[in-house]
Amino acid sequence: MTSVAAPSPAPATDGIGETLRALRAQRGWSLSELASASAVPASTISKIENGLMHPSLVHAINLAAALEANLGFLTGRNATTADPVSVVRAARRPRLDLPGMGLMLMDLHGSFASGVLEARAGRLAINARSGDEDMTHPGEEICHVLSGTIRYHVDGRVLDLHAGDTIHFYSTEPHRWENAADGPTSVVWVFSDGLSF
Repeated sequence: MTSVAAPSPAPATDGIGETLRALRAQRGWSLSELASASAVPASTISKIENGLMHPSLVHAINLAAALEANLGFLTGRNATTADPVSVVRAARRPRLDLPGMGLMLMDLHGSFASGVLEARAGRLAINARSGDEDMTHPGEEICHVLSGTIRYHVDGRVLDLHAGDTIHFYSTEPHRWENAADGPTSVVWVFSDGLSF
């Protein structure tokens, strides 16, 4: 199997805590208020803000939704200047590694202004999964499989998608996914409402 070279920039996970704290401060919220709005424990938010842990995917989605922020804050995207046309070169894609989930995400929209659509390329390691909990977030989700197999659980339905297959659903439906292949799986995700991972 051909290996996929990792993009040259280091994973852009440093500074997540500072950005989260700044977003919370903009709202004028205490830790407990953000915890109540996001269903993420205040102790977890404190650890994230102090650089002691990175958020899980479900926690990140819930925090972003509560703060009405785009998940681009995970890759430092909120700090970039928005451009009307954005070209993302393969060797310079911002990258987010989530080793606890066996997931690497690559930004496909670069410096384009946040809006209706967001896109990520995902590389799922063996046994990668979004988590044991279902997640929900605003808008719609499309996943197109480039190689391997991803298994989606959407509102109680179990759907295996292989190379070339695509799923499209309302992401307000409870859902989760896992790598169902014997090796890595590569996908492209597109999300509406500017809320993505």
